[in-house]
Amino acid sequence: MFTARFSELYLNNYSRLLRIARVYIPQQEEAENLVHDVFVSMWEHREEVMNIEHFESYLAVSLKNRCLDYLKHLLHVAEYADHITETLHEELTNKINSLNCYDAATFYDNEIINNAVKKAVEGLPPRCRQVFLLSRHDQLKNAEIAERMGISENTVEAQMTIALRKLRAALSEFLPKSNR
Repeated sequence: MFTARFSELYLNNYSRLLRIARVYIPQQEEAENLVHDVFVSMWEHREEVMNIEHFESYLAVSLKNRCLDYLKHLLHVAEYADHITETLHEELTNKINSLNCYDAATFYDNEIINNAVKKAVEGLPPRCRQVFLLSRHDQLKNAEIAERMGISENTVEAQMTIALRKLRAALSEFLPKSNR
């Protein structure tokens, strides 16, 4: 009984559902996949679905939810790609800066540089030092630092700006001329 009803529903609603899906999902193949997923899910849950009076409404709501899930997934993928791009950009910038800093004629022993950095960080004001260490050492985000310290994100950003300015000044002899 449900097989005949299902075939009728599929034939009568597929085109309409595909038009709706294409409004939100411009890629034909993805829109078709989402519509097919709705019908597959309906078939898989046919025991529960048989009691539904308004199949068309059920199909429309199911399609809406599939489209929302798909778009949320795309958004997550895009955010992740942006994060990876930003991280890669930062890493490459650091490497370029590191290479710009390297001067074979003026070779600094790692111990000298490490001691200078440690001394410069210790010379920061207490809250400024704490924000800097949470950011750079513990690799926390500004929001996490703000929550942990009970301060606003703007205060975290201001403290990081102060820390970086003071560290840049304290470590200027180790930085390339363009960063001084």
